[in-house]
Amino acid sequence: MSGTDTVVLEGFCEDSPHPKMVTRMQRFWYWFWKISLGIVHFIAHCIYVLFYCGRGKVVPSVENPLLLKSATKLAEEIREGKLKSVDVVQAYINRILEVEPYINATVDRCFLDAMEEARMADSLIASGQYTKEQLADLKPLLGVPFSVKVLLLVKGLRCTGASKIFADLKAGDDSPSVALMKKAGAIVIATTNSAEMGMHFETNNLIHGTTCNPYDTNRTSGGSSGGESALISAAGSPLGLGNDLLGSIRVPCHFTGLFGHKPTMGLVPNLGCHPAPDPSMADYLYTGPMCRYAEDLIVSMRVLSSESGVPINFGQKADFRSLKIYYMKNIRGPMIVPVDKDISQGLENAITYFKSKYDVKTKEINMPSLYDAGRCVLNIIMNGMKDLKAVLTAGKGTHINEKLDFVKFFFGKSILSNGPLIAMNMSKLSMFYDKSKAPHYKELMDCWAKEFDSLLDDNSVLLMPTLPVTAPYHTEMFYFLPSTCYTSIFNVLGLPSTQCPVGYTSSRLPYGIQIVGRRNNDALTIACAVELEKAFGGWKSPGSL
Repeated sequence: MSGTDTVVLEGFCEDSPHPKMVTRMQRFWYWFWKISLGIVHFIAHCIYVLFYCGRGKVVPSVENPLLLKSATKLAEEIREGKLKSVDVVQAYINRILEVEPYINATVDRCFLDAMEEARMADSLIASGQYTKEQLADLKPLLGVPFSVKVLLLVKGLRCTGASKIFADLKAGDDSPSVALMKKAGAIVIATTNSAEMGMHFETNNLIHGTTCNPYDTNRTSGGSSGGESALISAAGSPLGLGNDLLGSIRVPCHFTGLFGHKPTMGLVPNLGCHPAPDPSMADYLYTGPMCRYAEDLIVSMRVLSSESGVPINFGQKADFRSLKIYYMKNIRGPMIVPVDKDISQGLENAITYFKSKYDVKTKEINMPSLYDAGRCVLNIIMNGMKDLKAVLTAGKGTHINEKLDFVKFFFGKSILSNGPLIAMNMSKLSMFYDKSKAPHYKELMDCWAKEFDSLLDDNSVLLMPTLPVTAPYHTEMFYFLPSTCYTSIFNVLGLPSTQCPVGYTSSRLPYGIQIVGRRNNDALTIACAVELEKAFGGWKSPGSL
């Protein structure tokens, strides 16, 4: 394999628009959208720049050294008696109170309960009931605080779905993923904000407000797990749980300099979400960890996958000299924006690192079959769903007229925010969802599966951008929605994908790449992220840049 060669994956899709075989109509629409949207977004971006007048606020620097330890290290020092859980939890309580005025990331804060659980953890360790080795095995996160996206159920706390419709609803039970974390000894310290009903790549809603990026409060922290990404990146939590339907873990982590993992399909329980997904889309929704330090992906995935029945040795040393790296520089399709130069360079730097240090074989790939990836993913997820509005509102919003409410939104009169309104209205437009084309898109998805299966084995990964852009200004993310196919294709395919931060722009905004593997090869994608953290430094405190 050579880094100068390019492999074009074809042969599985008879209708795939190979670059040398693109029809005139396809070429016309590609350039029409590229030029038209390019002009529109350039004008809009200039308006955003003038409106925000430069960089916003940055969260204060981290002063307490406890906040700069990984969850893995905290757990180790707590069970060894070097640290007290109460001191760790108190440090994070203080930090949340410090950064919350900047980022508005939390929904419910359970500080009193968290301190009580911390005291119980310290008492358990002091009792000598378990050895350190037993605690490491049975409760690997004992005494460590963690945060949870509000869409995931936490017993006794509000499960608003980030919507006024569910403002007073409380969870009667923990979601399975939260229960696994608690069983491992982790302590819920707060629930965090989300895009309403998970229906946007920006975190804003009418009940909990807008969450800001800790590196620049004029920018979005992403969505729908944007409260998690903002709080963790601001050092207000060492570890958190989000969920991901189209990229809702990886995109926020990309915007805020974090590590995030979308697991293999079925590896981590995805139930216990409110509003609950339609059965037709449930398989494409994933629960996964978000954190500042790559090693925390290892311990959290051990916990979260512990009842899957799939034997994955997370943390096993990888033989990088036997690794094969494929990389994809971009996805070429209508309305997909070009990849920023910084992100392209970050991808090149990651490839160069593996080549120079381990003599890894690398090869670029192109996948012409991804030309219509955005619409394909939407049609796959929507196919079989009877009523998106009924699903999103859990049957409580069937009286809502989505067209009328979309108009009312601009006058501040709608009960819903723009995310679910856009989703409800787009689902009625044949340009985005056409039920009659379901067989075609199913065939196209099967083609992708065959292409990736032919490419990836147990000793190979694919590196590619997580998203073509860094964190946009608030509300600007709308222009980049079609580009989220970079992440969403792996939701429908069920492949593991790890977002890894690799650098910062001249404007001090973080960016990352995603590392993709074959099914149940999550340990390898995470091992690559651990290695890249050593090379490029991973997360850096917003106040230190």
